[in-house]
Amino acid sequence: MATESGQAYERLPEDETAPLEILYEDSYVQVSTRALVIKRYYFPSFGSRAIPWNKIEWVHLARDANVKCYELKDWGMGIGSIWWNCRSRLIVRGTRPYTLKINGLQNTLASNIVVKVKTAWIRPGSYVDRPDLAMAAIGQLIYRNHPHSN
Repeated sequence: MATESGQAYERLPEDETAPLEILYEDSYVQVSTRALVIKRYYFPSFGSRAIPWNKIEWVHLARDANVKCYELKDWGMGIGSIWWNCRSRLIVRGTRPYTLKINGLQNTLASNIVVKVKTAWIRPGSYVDRPDLAMAAIGQLIYRNHPHSN
């Protein structure tokens, strides 16, 4: 694992000359042609985790990955095998200034992704602002990088 300006990264593909194209990005994830980057992942440094596409087995919304309520956590690992990046999942900002609301379980499961990394027991998890756009970009890159897509 290498560090670059305080950010922790897994080893990315050697072809650094390939153009970096970002298909989706928000405050929590970045979907680029090189890797899926989960921001605010490592504790306590808030470092990002970059997972190269050739290391990813699958990515699902939390509801499709059959995530249970006891597996959720604001940062770190709950009871289960998912390490979540830093973000409040159950208590979120309300629509009016200075208000909070409880996010329902179904909304929480529909707005978080879970990544299965090949040969890893711990699965990274992250909130995404636009799950539909993020999953479309992720699906495109998983298909493109699948060994049988050539």
